Amino acid sequence: MKARHKSHSPSSPPSDLTGDEIDYIERSSRFFEWLGGWSYDHRWIVVSLCTLLFGLCAYLAKDVRFDNSFEAYFDSDDPVYAAYLQYREDFGSDETSFIVYEAPDYRYGPWNIEVMAKIKSLTEALESEVPFVKEVTSLANVEFMDPVPDGIRIYELLEDFPDSQAELLAMRDKMLGKPMYVGGLLTADAAYGGIIIEMEKSSIDPLDEIRLDPEGGNAIENLYPQVSDDAIEAILSRPDYEGIRFYHTGDVPLNSTLNKLNKKESGVLLGISFAVVGALLYYFFRSVVGVVGPLAVISLSLLTAMAAVGVLGWKLDIMVGMLPTLLTAVGVADSVHIIAEFRSYYAALGDRREAVRKTLYLVGTPCLLTSLTTAAGFAAMSIAPIKAISRFGIYSSVGVIAAFFLSVTLLMVFLFFGRAKREGAASERELIRAKGGERFQRALAAVAGFDIRHRKAILAVSALLFAGSVAGIAQLRIDSNFMNEYSERVPVKIATEIADRTMGGSLNMSYLFDSGVQEGVKNPAFLRDIEKLQAQAELRDYAVGKTYSIVDIIKDINQTFHEGDPAYYVLPDNRELIAQYLLLYEMSGGEEIEEYLSGDYSRATLELRTKLVDSSKIGQLVDELDAYLEQDPLEASTLEITGMGALWLQLETYIMDSQVRGFLLAFSAIALMLCVLFRSVKVGLIAMVPNLAPVVLTLGGMGWFDYPLDYVRLLIAPVAIGIAVDDTIHHLTRLRHDFAATGSYEQALYKSMSGVGRALFITSAALVLGFLVFLFSVMDSRALFGVLLATTITLALLADFFLMPALVMTLKPFGPERSGHEREAGPLSTRELP
Repeated sequence: MKARHKSHSPSSPPSDLTGDEIDYIERSSRFFEWLGGWSYDHRWIVVSLCTLLFGLCAYLAKDVRFDNSFEAYFDSDDPVYAAYLQYREDFGSDETSFIVYEAPDYRYGPWNIEVMAKIKSLTEALESEVPFVKEVTSLANVEFMDPVPDGIRIYELLEDFPDSQAELLAMRDKMLGKPMYVGGLLTADAAYGGIIIEMEKSSIDPLDEIRLDPEGGNAIENLYPQVSDDAIEAILSRPDYEGIRFYHTGDVPLNSTLNKLNKKESGVLLGISFAVVGALLYYFFRSVVGVVGPLAVISLSLLTAMAAVGVLGWKLDIMVGMLPTLLTAVGVADSVHIIAEFRSYYAALGDRREAVRKTLYLVGTPCLLTSLTTAAGFAAMSIAPIKAISRFGIYSSVGVIAAFFLSVTLLMVFLFFGRAKREGAASERELIRAKGGERFQRALAAVAGFDIRHRKAILAVSALLFAGSVAGIAQLRIDSNFMNEYSERVPVKIATEIADRTMGGSLNMSYLFDSGVQEGVKNPAFLRDIEKLQAQAELRDYAVGKTYSIVDIIKDINQTFHEGDPAYYVLPDNRELIAQYLLLYEMSGGEEIEEYLSGDYSRATLELRTKLVDSSKIGQLVDELDAYLEQDPLEASTLEITGMGALWLQLETYIMDSQVRGFLLAFSAIALMLCVLFRSVKVGLIAMVPNLAPVVLTLGGMGWFDYPLDYVRLLIAPVAIGIAVDDTIHHLTRLRHDFAATGSYEQALYKSMSGVGRALFITSAALVLGFLVFLFSVMDSRALFGVLLATTITLALLADFFLMPALVMTLKPFGPERSGHEREAGPLSTRELP
């Protein structure tokens, strides 16, 4: 039987071949063969185009900025987020800094007169020097009420600074008698104090409103919250406050730290990734070109992804810190396959240009298909309701596709360097060395032999592992905790843990009560609605540390009118008396109620200061309060939950939805692409098994070892399946190619393992080491994500080396083997390998 192809000119795209003569894979392969030759011959055009692309992408990406506020997670039309925005419009920004402090070397701690003088000075400095501050509240200036003959007197506690320690201790005792402040500005044992810094801006405000220097540009160092956080830290570090230990937490330092770490780690992890992957490439290829070429491809593809963010008008968020390492690991795969095949062809042919052409003929189409499937896996995340995840799916897909195009064009320029032709034929030793050396080839042959001899055992063990993993997935729980972002090396994590342990927590969740009428908050029944829910919330100390509402202020006024008698720390039953209290409070200079009431007195908030616990604990809190209200309904109001705690709760729902939908879409899209690629549902589904198995094993392990699925780890399934399928496509395509040439599944397996096995090993090693670079991150969530992805890729390589060949040998998806006479007649329809 004659080989079914015609000769064609390598200098132009082949157009003389019909569908009856070759299938579309052959057409695609010949196109890439032509493209390799064209790129090699017109290398300066390729370089010029890539230089223009670099300049354009750099220009488009120059104004992209970081934003890790909740706007990075939610769309503005999300109902929960819309309620949060309405809450902010009614009651102002809810972003704060919270400083807990102690003075263990002083007698009386925070209530030592010298320490209190420093806190008074500190309060004034924070209020006057920190950008974008609305109000600073501390023990030095907290609003305090005393009775006077004709009403009440409202003043700052230390308006007249005490002359003696005894006077200050008397003030401490008065403060401890005010429930509203205990747990917020001081602990019950008075060992810790607190400073609340309320901000007038939010991270989601327009750029021109959050610049410190209007002409200073959009670098994060010139934007809120970084400028506010830096100013606070600079003030706290002054020698004036020596002897006081500060623990700075809250929205401002948490968001600022995340922004700074994202910016810093993007560059640091990229550098480490380049070093690790570069060292690996040099070890295997022993060539500078084999290192510089792939890294140039990765660099430009990263810049292309950033340009996509700029073109779409997006901001960089928490996910972008993962992109450099992820794209470095993924983007190098095509380059490895191309360089590995090029070295083999060049050793066999001795002609650099011809080796480039034949390399792209063989691996161009598989590289295209693997890039499309990887991009499909990433793009599946675009349906996620979490905005940061959705956008990451899109711009990472852009980076993957860019890496492919650059691999089949720009990389050809790098392959030009070296002797164009080599005199004399290569020795057998040189040919083997080009494929990794004799030891490597023996190892690959041993794997193929093992697959042939033990395919039934491989399938049985795989089935048992799969079943155990499915049982583990059944135990997988959904949970998230913002503190899990950070390792113990990050100071703000330590500060937050101390604040949660000693004070009322650092996260805000609000219940918005609506009376439906103006002045409705003066209705005693309305206030009782707030009071009873507030009392129930305070019982849930596993999540709630402190509560605040207008009820606290009215009770305080009532107690003040009755000479401070604790028995009168209750709500009045008379609407007129409540109205008089509020009027008198405002006339006396009181300002606190503005934080809890809308302007028309129709709505009021109950603020819960919650600890930064797992979102499941917040969910438990909400469920329990909902159950209580079902038994004892509200009398005079309707209720809506909002605030950052509510957003975290909604995030948990989105995680489950994103994981299920994202994985199913990625699996379905990739399975469909493979079925179309191989023109066989059977082959396509066989190809999906070794890619599904590693993901199931990883998720099952997470379930067995109680690693919850959070908004970072939800990426594992769609990303892993998109990446893992690459090696399967290369291996299965080569198996198909070699089966067409040999007519024997056993011979095809030995030949394909020898030809592509080394490249599969190198790409998997690059992926594993690339993902393990996340271990250098000070963000624990990224480190664990890297370990889990590296584990999945390792399992995927094992599946491609053992499970997939066992399936092919058992199911024979390419048709029946040919007889010895048919094999002698020649291949079915492909070119012979060198």
